[in-house]
Amino acid sequence: MEEKKKPGRPSTNKDDSVFVRARVPREIHKAFKLACTEDDLVMEDVIRDLINEWLTKRDKKKSV
Repeated sequence: MEEKKKPGRPSTNKDDSVFVRARVPREIHKAFKLACTEDDLVMEDVIRDLINEWLTKRDKKKSV
């Protein structure tokens, strides 16, 4: 039986992923977690997207 992913739960996709750890202020974490829950998003997915966006911007700056 396929497990249904719940909001706020990390994805169970363990393909070629690594664990990244970062410290953020408690209030930022609470606000981020609440926003993800309200938008029915998984925090891990949002963070992955943000890192990809940052890397894309960085690459564009370097190529100019």
